[in-house]
Amino acid sequence: MRVRRIRDMVRGGMPLNFVSAPSVFSGEYIDAGTRLLAENMVIMNDWDVLDMGCGYGGVLGIVAAKLAPRGGRVVMVDTNKLAVKLAAINIRINNVDNAEVRWGGDLYGAVQGERFNTVISNPPITAGLEVNRRLIIGAREHLKPGGLLQIVIPKKLRSRFEEILYGNYDIVERLAKSGNYIAYVAKVMDYPPDLMPKSHHA
Repeated sequence: MRVRRIRDMVRGGMPLNFVSAPSVFSGEYIDAGTRLLAENMVIMNDWDVLDMGCGYGGVLGIVAAKLAPRGGRVVMVDTNKLAVKLAAINIRINNVDNAEVRWGGDLYGAVQGERFNTVISNPPITAGLEVNRRLIIGAREHLKPGGLLQIVIPKKLRSRFEEILYGNYDIVERLAKSGNYIAYVAKVMDYPPDLMPKSHHA
């Protein structure tokens, strides 16, 4: 397998090292959508995290693992078996011991019955709107009380994705926007809005 090395930094100096392959999404650099969410996602140091559609390197999952050293685990899932193999290599390269990667043939099948403090995703836009609708709605079943879905989408698809988000979550806010992408945080309320932890707001 021909691989490429990617070296970069996020969140003000967190070093990242990856191997990738030409046949996987954004195999030569950290794509703009992933970078936007990696730079702005809310991760507490004791959280359990699910990275849905982790891609070649599990960039989001590895960043989350570094931000949550006291968390139980970070689980990274992808349907592409090559991406899963590469992500497993990159977990080791980045010296992350609180993360694992699983192959998921049907979105959340690999984490059935498990719950997390947050689900993070740069969703597979090319898979079609229905797959992404299932990803967004399905996250609810895998969130702990007060948990967050954090997702990044292309601006050109904003209205379609906002309709799904607002139709299935009680609170939807923009985390950040840059270039052609917008990052969102969404949650289902389990306590009054005025008691929502400030750290959960964009």
